[in-house]
Amino acid sequence: MTYVVPYSGISNRLGEEEIKAVGEALRQDTLAMGPRGKEFERLLAERLGSPHAQATSSCTTALFLAAQVLELQPGDEVITTPQTFWVTTWPLQARGVVVKFADVDPDTLNIDPTTIEPLVTERTKSIWVVHFGGQAVDMDPVMEIAQRHGLTVVEDCAHAAGATYKGRALGTIGDIGCFSFHSLKNMTTGEGGAFVTRHDRYAEMARALGTIHNYGEMVERDDQRIGPHAQPAYYKDAHVLRSYTHDYAGGRYLVGNNFRMSELSAALGIVQLGKIDRLNGRRREIAHRLDDGLNGIRGIGVQSEKPYAHHVYHLYTCFYDPEVVGAPKDDFIRHLQEKEGIEIVIRYFPIHLLPEFRALGHRYGECPVAEKTYFEHQIQLPIYDHLTDAQVEHMIAAVRRGVAELGGGR
Repeated sequence: MTYVVPYSGISNRLGEEEIKAVGEALRQDTLAMGPRGKEFERLLAERLGSPHAQATSSCTTALFLAAQVLELQPGDEVITTPQTFWVTTWPLQARGVVVKFADVDPDTLNIDPTTIEPLVTERTKSIWVVHFGGQAVDMDPVMEIAQRHGLTVVEDCAHAAGATYKGRALGTIGDIGCFSFHSLKNMTTGEGGAFVTRHDRYAEMARALGTIHNYGEMVERDDQRIGPHAQPAYYKDAHVLRSYTHDYAGGRYLVGNNFRMSELSAALGIVQLGKIDRLNGRRREIAHRLDDGLNGIRGIGVQSEKPYAHHVYHLYTCFYDPEVVGAPKDDFIRHLQEKEGIEIVIRYFPIHLLPEFRALGHRYGECPVAEKTYFEHQIQLPIYDHLTDAQVEHMIAAVRRGVAELGGGR
């Protein structure tokens, strides 16, 4: 089917600037661990106002680093939201962590801070929040809960490049922030992400663990030889050099991995980071036009932008009321897709109801607000930088026609 308003696989149309930057990177002597990666990290840290930013191959790998540097262990508990892409929880599941789901606010679809504290036990170690759709979680009450109970806070900022909470960049309020620069995100490096923290120790650990090194406490060796062999003067690799000079204290260490961003992705990211305010501005312009057009349509509600948040609209969410219109949400979505040519992708299925979590005992009814909102009300209309004004007006008119048709003209 050819859609009038398709769901785009890229957040914004890349141009000559990006092509030139990638072309220049291709002429370097290396495509890994070179100057572009370092420059992207410097610019990102400067933009966020964070002392530490590490470019990664994805937000998923940044989240894996977060779980590892926090040294989460089997049986530890982490509280998070059911309204997210399921990879938010993968690093937790991989480490045998018990995931507990708080409920969400029915308007922002962010984690509801009032539902977090009842889940805290003596085994709780961390709270992982997700800034859904590009609007900030209400972070002050989350941080207050964390401080009361001695918990760390991880911000999943996959949707939130350029978004703020009370003027502060998201990703810098909790202990660790993890970003995505996937093709769909407001700024893109194709694939890519970042690990951000204000803590020197977490930054040191993440740098080692994300760049093919192990991490642990080391002590200097008395005999700096390997068997009869002394360290050659021409050795350059620091990882190998430590084999002659150091041992892990007690043999304990954390195993690293290759989570690095390539030089090509970093080159793309440098250009895109310079455009992020303009790109987000266009999304906000589109979202506000949709809000204006949908406001007043019977049975349709729009998401509010909270006074503490600068919303960057990675997703455009609106709400359908089946009781007011007189038809189920699925019928309305079918109308938008089949009769109006608008491709609809709903974000996100409540992850506590995925098979892997049902196998662990999670059940329907656990997060009633998230469940009711997802199954009965929540809709995301396409939004991206290169939507035309005509496509935006078509969506508004299509929603109006759909409500009128399904409601029998009521």
